[in-house]
Amino acid sequence: MYKDEVLALDIGTRTIAGLILASTDTGFEIRDASLQPQLPGAMADGQIHNIDAVASSIAKIKSELEANSNAPLTKAAVAAAGRSLMTKTGSSSFDLAPGQRLSADEVRALELDAVRQAVKQLSSDNSGGVMHSYLCVGYSVIQYYLDGEPIGALQGHQGQRAQADIIATFLPRIVIDSLGTALNSAGLAMDTLTLEPIAAMHVVVPPTMRMLNIALVDVGAGTSDLAISADGTVKGYGMVAYAGDAITKGIADHFLLDFKVAEQVKVELRCDQDSECKDVFGNTLRLSYDEVLAVIRPRVEILADKIAQEVIRLNGGSPKGAILIGGGSRVPGLAQLLAQHLKLPENLVRIRDRESLEIVHGLPHFDGPEVITPIGIGCTHLDGRSMELIHVTVNEQHLQFLTMATSTVGEALLHAGLKPAELVGRPGTAFTVELNGRCIALPGSLGQSAVITKNGEPCELNAPLVDGDHLQVQPGEAGSAPCITLGEFVDEAAHSFSLTFNGSPLTVRATLRVNGEEKPFDYVLQDRDQILLTPLTDLEDLFEHLGIPVEQEISYYLNGESKEAVERVEVFIGNSKKSLKTPLQSGLEISYVRRPFTLRDLFTEPSTSIPEITIKVNGEPITLTRKEVTLLVNGQEASLDYKIRPHDRIEYNPGSTGVLSAYIVTDIFRDYEPDGEFAKKGGNILVNGKLAGFTTTIKHGDNVEFVPYGVGIANS
Repeated sequence: MYKDEVLALDIGTRTIAGLILASTDTGFEIRDASLQPQLPGAMADGQIHNIDAVASSIAKIKSELEANSNAPLTKAAVAAAGRSLMTKTGSSSFDLAPGQRLSADEVRALELDAVRQAVKQLSSDNSGGVMHSYLCVGYSVIQYYLDGEPIGALQGHQGQRAQADIIATFLPRIVIDSLGTALNSAGLAMDTLTLEPIAAMHVVVPPTMRMLNIALVDVGAGTSDLAISADGTVKGYGMVAYAGDAITKGIADHFLLDFKVAEQVKVELRCDQDSECKDVFGNTLRLSYDEVLAVIRPRVEILADKIAQEVIRLNGGSPKGAILIGGGSRVPGLAQLLAQHLKLPENLVRIRDRESLEIVHGLPHFDGPEVITPIGIGCTHLDGRSMELIHVTVNEQHLQFLTMATSTVGEALLHAGLKPAELVGRPGTAFTVELNGRCIALPGSLGQSAVITKNGEPCELNAPLVDGDHLQVQPGEAGSAPCITLGEFVDEAAHSFSLTFNGSPLTVRATLRVNGEEKPFDYVLQDRDQILLTPLTDLEDLFEHLGIPVEQEISYYLNGESKEAVERVEVFIGNSKKSLKTPLQSGLEISYVRRPFTLRDLFTEPSTSIPEITIKVNGEPITLTRKEVTLLVNGQEASLDYKIRPHDRIEYNPGSTGVLSAYIVTDIFRDYEPDGEFAKKGGNILVNGKLAGFTTTIKHGDNVEFVPYGVGIANS
């Protein structure tokens, strides 16, 4: 029982094949078929040149099939040559506003903008909209990115920057238009469209086989179309502008035959019979198989080499095997030579014909490798894998484009020339500034999304699309560029402080320089501004900001030697002394004093821990008590509270280690007067029997002797 049927047309360079194919419970059945040769000059290299000539041959097929089925035919499924397919990659990105989560519409708009970028690589003429010269027949996402890192999906995420990379396939409009016009001239409408290599792949290398790395080669008259499967998908398409006509031309040139006659010789070439024909001069020729084979062999070698090179380029190396279809694949020796050039065993490069299609029944005489593509066109349509030419209206603009079952409203708007950024109200253009050497992106404000209706009902960009839909779009508005003041950027409140300083109110703020100049908080940031922020974090920062040194050096001289003293500030909050590392905050009552550096800081206070001492001087007990050393500043006696000033000259007894000296011999003369001879003539000083001097240190219990000169002393 038939479920559905279709008229499938394979419009080739030399022949048009038409068949009525129906789907059944067990597969597909060919109900009828018709072949018609193309008229001279109708097509070249798979491209229609004379629309009327092609339409004439299509009309003959239509009439023949209608007569056999006794039913009118109004639509046909067709295929474009693989050489027409173009593949491009595209990328699009945009900055997100803070806290913005990506919606489904924003992700779809991002993808569509990447498609728009891809089509720009095909044509610089976008005067009729972004799809003026090309039709997008599908795209897939290669990779999403969020803040520069790969991510599986974008919807629902938030960050700073989103990006989508896609790969899209396109067909030139002229290819679709010429096919459609030829069909219309023959009384048919284009029902669906596919690509010839896709159609052939659909029946020869179905999805269950596409894990295998296989090359499909469709050798036609003007071109050899290629498709490569691997990893569960069709990874690439290609074309070689060299095919069966090149072989025919070799026969015609060598034997001086009309091209049609040479084509007949090629088609009827059999190893067990000769070919009889007439050359252009009327001479009858009897050509043996080996004779013709010797003539075409060099050209078959060229064809095999060109196909192999393109297969290797597309695949990145030789595939695991190759399948040949198309009338040109029958050329003797092609499969074997291709195997050699691909460095594959001959049993892995094979011709496939109708017999290999177990799910296709009916009309067994409609066979050979040349029928694979028309059967594939019909099967692709019946399996819902073709592209449909549909008509929609966008803001009263009538559009016609190809769509698949998964096509959406967003793609229709792309064909209408609307920019995806206008549909979702993207944030305004972002810019970057530099803060203390670190680059920071500032996003623009959020925009207003477009309002979209389909047939009067609100819809989203990913809503499905069907023939005859009416779309109305009120474009959204993009956001504005960032308008951020310096105070908003660095948080003015966090860097401004209101204080009381030494009893007076004081407001201070961090130092902010933009491009080398100090700027107020209300300065509006510009793209690429370089900001230098010097924050105020503690009391030490405050004093530095106010230009008050927390330490002040004073140079002076001590007994003729240059010295440095340091005066430090003492800081109070209220009545409590605080460290300079105390955090700064508004409301503090701060005061400070600078403690002077005095003589007291140079010398130790009088010590009561060292008592008076008693010694014997020439046998007489003497008690000594400590007495302050006299200090001179700039030649004048000064107290310990004297505040040292820059360049002061301070002098004191060098024997002292503090304000009071250690007891030395000289201290004895405060309380003891030597005898007249010693005072008059001088003499030796002995401390505990040993020679000493006036500055020799003495301690409690020592025995000191003053011996005038001329008086002998005991050896010691």
